Amino acid sequence: MPRRLFIAEKPSLAKAIAEGLGKISGKRPSRGQTHWEVGDDVVLWLFGHVIELVEPHDYDPNWKKWHIDYLPMYPKEWRHEPTTSYTPDGKVDKEKTKTVLAQVNACKALLRQVDIVVNAGDPEREGQLLVDELLRFHNWDPFNDRTMRFWSQSLTENEVIKNITNMFPNAKKKNLFLAAFARQKADWLHGLNMTRLYTILARRSGADMMLSVGRVQTPTLWLVVARDREIANFKPVKHYMPSGWFNHQNGKFKAKWVIPADHAGLDPDGYLIDRSVAEGVLAKIAGKQGVISEFETKNNSKGPPLPYKLSTLQQACSAKFGLTAEQTLQVAQSLYEKHKATSYPRTDSQHLPTSVLKEEAPAIMAAMTSTPGVDKAAQNATMTIKSKAWDDSKVSDHHGIIPTTEFHAGKLADMSPIERSVFMLIAKSFVSQFHPDQTWKSMTAIVKCEGYEFRASGRIPGSKGWRVVFDGETEEEDDSKDDNQTVPPMKKGDGVTADRGELKDSTTEPPAHFTDGTLIAAMTDIHKFVQDPEIKKRLKDNAGIGTEATRANILENLIRSRKFLKRDGKGKVKNIISTEAGRSVIDALPNEMTSPGLTAVWEAQLEKIEKGEFAEEQFMSVLHDTLRKRVANSKNLTIKIKGKSVEPVKGDGEPCKCGKGTMRTGVRFVGEKKERTIVLACDSYNGDDPNTCRNIVWPDRPKAEPVPPAPGHGATCKKCGKGQMITMKSAKNGTIYLKCNNWKKDATDNCDNFAFPESTGPKCEKCGKGHMRSVPIKNGPNAGKSFFSCSEYPACDNKSFPDDVKNGGGNGGSGSDKGGAKGGSKASTGAKSKSTFSPGARSSPFGKK
Repeated sequence: MPRRLFIAEKPSLAKAIAEGLGKISGKRPSRGQTHWEVGDDVVLWLFGHVIELVEPHDYDPNWKKWHIDYLPMYPKEWRHEPTTSYTPDGKVDKEKTKTVLAQVNACKALLRQVDIVVNAGDPEREGQLLVDELLRFHNWDPFNDRTMRFWSQSLTENEVIKNITNMFPNAKKKNLFLAAFARQKADWLHGLNMTRLYTILARRSGADMMLSVGRVQTPTLWLVVARDREIANFKPVKHYMPSGWFNHQNGKFKAKWVIPADHAGLDPDGYLIDRSVAEGVLAKIAGKQGVISEFETKNNSKGPPLPYKLSTLQQACSAKFGLTAEQTLQVAQSLYEKHKATSYPRTDSQHLPTSVLKEEAPAIMAAMTSTPGVDKAAQNATMTIKSKAWDDSKVSDHHGIIPTTEFHAGKLADMSPIERSVFMLIAKSFVSQFHPDQTWKSMTAIVKCEGYEFRASGRIPGSKGWRVVFDGETEEEDDSKDDNQTVPPMKKGDGVTADRGELKDSTTEPPAHFTDGTLIAAMTDIHKFVQDPEIKKRLKDNAGIGTEATRANILENLIRSRKFLKRDGKGKVKNIISTEAGRSVIDALPNEMTSPGLTAVWEAQLEKIEKGEFAEEQFMSVLHDTLRKRVANSKNLTIKIKGKSVEPVKGDGEPCKCGKGTMRTGVRFVGEKKERTIVLACDSYNGDDPNTCRNIVWPDRPKAEPVPPAPGHGATCKKCGKGQMITMKSAKNGTIYLKCNNWKKDATDNCDNFAFPESTGPKCEKCGKGHMRSVPIKNGPNAGKSFFSCSEYPACDNKSFPDDVKNGGGNGGSGSDKGGAKGGSKASTGAKSKSTFSPGARSSPFGKK
């Protein structure tokens, strides 16, 4: 048999494949540091994307500069590099990065030793991409006749073995890869170019912040900001609903007034806000005769809820357990990978294939009959019932999340409490598919009395049906929301009498803040928040913005990394609200950046690429053209950020004296207190370029007096022999010193020599070479005063102290060479101590160089 290399998306999948290969071959799998070996087969595991697109400056050094003239960035050839991992606080995770690199290198070595390669990524777009991009990185054509595809939605032993034997050429999924790669490149282009563009425009107004823009993250942020503002601006409205109690020969019932849309007393939203109008209606019908103008009874039924997809599971777990979207995904992934108790979790389908009904459902239900919490419902299930969930036409790459054939009740003991709780949601959903529909009878009557129309509705419960599976749990109201009353049987034309009236007053309430669950639902159903009918339709067809696999990560990025959102509240279920920074970003960006319309257009085109109906090159060409036009149309714009921007100062927009840049108003934070100071600076500044323009004007700062040359100014540096000693003045404490000018940023041969200027005072009596010069004391009780030291120090250690310094005593010592009683230092050794002056440990007078 040819030697094969399976490349699995994650360690758990690699283990399942290795065990499956072991069962097929009868050979025991052996686990190494980077891969499994099973006879002639090798199974390498990855950690998701182990390579990523390189940073902009790796394509072009100029792209390291955040300057509008270099936008849009569009690489001619796309390159990848091993992925760098980061900790939650944004620092490089060296251990994870090293582990990822080991897998990348192991793949390169193994490719030289095998005949056939198998892409064993997850069965979806990103799973296809992350293996294929690694093969391309190592110059292996993923679509040649030596590359196969392993495609499995379950990690159970039987499913893995079946799908190993049913592998197919990876070339059949080439279009899936092209769609995924196009998405990856497009997100890079859109995110990086638009983030730089709008950050640059904001900095023109002095806003010192990054305006992070993303195809999915920005519309998601917009959802939360819009909801928060709707709540903040909400004004409660008190309104009234008059109802009449009517007597019929078969019984009494309550009916609400059907308020005409043009009736007096209504506000623009249709609420009756005039109490006198409501009271007048009830007064007119009191004791009067009425007639039944319409009466209808209807038998209703409702089937069980569809199995969960990831987003609906996240919604349920948020509401029931207070889990974040990310936590739900982690639990679902553990149930799938670790316990092998449920099917693939990152699915966007809630339907099930009929093959599962025939081949797997009996075994799954048998296990359910002995599973506490669902055993009775499973024992009373009817396997011949076929719910609406079983629909092959609505299943593509994945099906709804259900228990696996490998699950048994004993696995519950190995699960954590929250894993058991989430598993029970999935199990009950599956068992409910084999129970009959819930039934009830609804009744509707229309009463006409004194020219007014009243409507009565009610229901008579029938069979609980599938609801017995969820016995004891709160029932959700049906869409009809019928009143909880029994309307007596009657017919059209029957007479009734208005017995009495009832007036109910209510107050409108603001919409609720988003939670993890409701925000995931809003991202999925974002078409409900869009007005444009064409975009609304596209978003609905494409199931919103983001994917089942990425939405949780997008939320965490907005909360943890960007800090545009935050979780708030004391209860189990936390609200998600916007921060001031998040609201500022939405206010600053144009509508086309915050609208979900871009995703609608992209997803429609990516789906066509996947089907081979649209060329990837055409998709990228249109995107490039769009970015170029957007940058061109924005070159002269300035974005203002509330609380961050400042008004332009005189000289803003004028050419800089360097001839390359433009002077722009900005903000600097100076001093130990980081005081916000308005400045005018050249926008061509690049901190990585030692020859960059550093022109900066401080309009708010009084012009400094010129520093006169100190003794020794212009002398050749004694340390390097190349530079000259120039006079400098410390901005911190005003100390005058000399510094060598042989220094350039990032140069390897910089000279760091500095010295205090020589005094014109008397020559040193001890060495006869140097001059006695004044040296300031920085610390201790004598801070701010000076003593005299030979300019030839440390060759000559002569120094003298004025009387007021010598008598300072205390912690500083007497100043003699032997040191004082408390912390004086020995000048001859230069040892560090607590004295006010330690020649051997003298630091730069201007702080860090």
